[in-house]
Amino acid sequence: MPSMAPADDKTVAVHIGSPVEALPEVSEAAGRRLRRLGVETVRDLLRHLPMRYQREHAESSIDQLAIDAVGSARGVVAATRLVPGRGRAARTRFEATLEEDGQRLLLTWFNGGYLRDRIHPGMPLRVQGKTALYRGYRQMVNPKWEHIEEEASPSMAPGRLRPIYPATEQLSSERIEHFIQMALEHCFAKIVDPLDESLLRDRCMPSLAHALKAVHEPEDEEAAGAGRRRLAFNELLLLQLGIALKRHYNQTVLAAPALPWAAAIDAQIRGRFPFALTEAQDLAVAEIAADLQRTVPMNRMLQGDVGSGKTVVALYALLMAVAAGRQAALMAPTELLAEQHHMAIGGMLADSNVRMALMTAGQAPAGSALRRKVVAEIAEGGCDLVIGTQALLADEIRFQDLAVVVTDEQHRFGVMQRARLRLPPETASGDTVAVHPAPHTLLMTATPIPRTLSLALFGDLDVSTIDALPPGRTPIATRVVAPDRSDEVYRYIAASRVGRGEQVYIVVPTIDETEVDGGPPLKSVREHAQFVETRYFEGRRVATIHGRLKRDTRQAIMDRFRAGAIDVLVATTVIEVGVDVPNA
Repeated sequence: MPSMAPADDKTVAVHIGSPVEALPEVSEAAGRRLRRLGVETVRDLLRHLPMRYQREHAESSIDQLAIDAVGSARGVVAATRLVPGRGRAARTRFEATLEEDGQRLLLTWFNGGYLRDRIHPGMPLRVQGKTALYRGYRQMVNPKWEHIEEEASPSMAPGRLRPIYPATEQLSSERIEHFIQMALEHCFAKIVDPLDESLLRDRCMPSLAHALKAVHEPEDEEAAGAGRRRLAFNELLLLQLGIALKRHYNQTVLAAPALPWAAAIDAQIRGRFPFALTEAQDLAVAEIAADLQRTVPMNRMLQGDVGSGKTVVALYALLMAVAAGRQAALMAPTELLAEQHHMAIGGMLADSNVRMALMTAGQAPAGSALRRKVVAEIAEGGCDLVIGTQALLADEIRFQDLAVVVTDEQHRFGVMQRARLRLPPETASGDTVAVHPAPHTLLMTATPIPRTLSLALFGDLDVSTIDALPPGRTPIATRVVAPDRSDEVYRYIAASRVGRGEQVYIVVPTIDETEVDGGPPLKSVREHAQFVETRYFEGRRVATIHGRLKRDTRQAIMDRFRAGAIDVLVATTVIEVGVDVPNA
């Protein structure tokens, strides 16, 4: 009669979607530690890839162990001792001395008190680990070990590539490797490959199961590379499929208003600009205007250096919406930048029929009468162009007919924040409608982040680039100077910049002096302003600006700075990039 496994045998039904605790030897405590690494299921465990590999050398004598390399040796334990830690953060360590043919190898295990009853003098061991020199002796720290028979033959197998995994102090790379080997043993045959064999053959790629085995148990560097290439192919394919589905959704479910364009509209908009657009700006305007005339929602990124004139191109898009009798919104990451946009655009639209509003937490605090007024104007269509911060994303904000959204410094906003203004409206039952209106979206940035670049590369974002500066604009030069040369930098600024009538921003990280992890305090606005004024800018007009100041106070300071009444402005990052003072 065949034997039956006990009902609680964890090897019975392990599959790719099982929790990691379903694997033999993965205790509840180990499962909790794996979850801290983002590993919850067997699938997650197999996707926990090595961050690098170490070449293990074949077993050798102690005196032949290579320094700073992983090797294996054998010997007899000559002595052991337990060294208690000192202080609250100290770690107890277990030490042993391994001897062979007169050669000594020092072994140290931190937090290894449990080994006191397992390793003792006279025991023959085989150890494996990275060898270092310690006081003239070879040493291994936290090596693998096994009890062997004294007459056991040395292993002369060639060294393997040993995977090194992201780990924690409570869960070592070796333990993770052991768990992954068990996962492969139980689930290798159950891994379903989503790709057709002919496709893999045409691209000379292994199956998904063999790719995972090659990454975790590589025969050599070439096999590990082939496995990673296959896994990378899966990730990129999934990304492109996701982008294709999103594009399909945008083109079939979302419907943006087709904004009219004509020579008269173009002339009317350009007539509001105090200067002629550059060729690069004209090209960007043409690309954006073509998108806005379609019913497929625009999803475009406008990139260009600081000072290249992105804002005026964005304003062209905003005014196309206004010219069509619809609403437009510009969202900036800070109140100061939103206030500047409101002031600059308001100046260009002076004496026009465009109804503008500013929506920030400082200008219109929650619950205030002004906020209720602006919210009502937006909802009733009494406001054509709204400029604001994240306050525009508040639940109470409802646009009557939003056609164009511009997000400045888009990398400062989260993905869901940027998408908030495009979310489908809900019906009374809470369901989303099958087809719904959505605004055209334009993102502006001078510093596209890797994720933004990848989305552009894979087709989720169309890109317009302003690659030339307007006449009279000096190209931006960026230099990194070590802290020990700060005195030289400040003296240069005082003499060669401020001394000839130019102005300067000095940006520091905090408003008040703050210590970080016991290190030196971070520079603060108040203390640093006093320091530079006393040491470098005596007799000059030095002022400070930061986020705790009231809006009217910030505005007054920036007005004085623009007017040249302030020489040096010490600020936090509240000024952001894009605060436009040409003389600074």
